[in-house]
Amino acid sequence: MRFNKTYLLSNATKIPGYLEKEQVVEILRAAKLCSQRDFLLLRFMWRTGVRVSEVINVTPNDIEYKNSVVNIRKAKGGRQLRVLLDQDTLKMLSDYILALNTLEDPPVFPISRAQVFNLVKRYGDKGDLKIHPHTLRHSFAIHLVRSGMELRRLQLLSGHSSLSITQVYLQFKDDDLREAYERVSF
Repeated sequence: MRFNKTYLLSNATKIPGYLEKEQVVEILRAAKLCSQRDFLLLRFMWRTGVRVSEVINVTPNDIEYKNSVVNIRKAKGGRQLRVLLDQDTLKMLSDYILALNTLEDPPVFPISRAQVFNLVKRYGDKGDLKIHPHTLRHSFAIHLVRSGMELRRLQLLSGHSSLSITQVYLQFKDDDLREAYERVSF
C-alpha cells in the first residue's frame, strides 16, 4: 500500500504526504485489534486534525459532549482551540474514560510525544506506510477540503494564525485537480 509522496514547495517548505481515507481506515482497523487506547488516539487525531502535543494534553474536562466540541487548551503558540468531534467518536471516548475511572484532570491519553510517534509508525508499518503523526493532520485537512470545506473554516479548525499556513496543507494529486476541473461548467 502506498501513500502520496512528500511535496517540496518553491519556498523549500517540506509538506508531508497524506493518506487516502481508505488507508486511514486500515490503520484504525489494525489499531482497534491491538489496543483501544491506540485506536481512540489515532481516531481522535484523524477526526480532529490536532497535533501530537494537543491530543496528549486533552483531559475529560476539555470535552463538551453536548456541543460535540473538544477544547484544546494547549494549542500551538499558546492559543486555545475548539475542535469538533463526531458523535460516534465522542461516545467511544466517553465509554473509554468511564472504563478508566479517571479523574477530571489527568490527560485522557497519558502518553509521551515519543510514544505517539512510535505507535503511529508501528500502525503505519503494518500497512507498508512510512508515516508520522503529522501525516494524519495533513490527511484530515485534505479530506475536509475534498469534502467541500472552505479554506477559512479549515483554518479555524486547524488553529492556524493565517490562511497562508493553512494553504501549505493543500497539495493535491492530479486526480483531485482533474475532478474539481470537471465539475466546472463552462
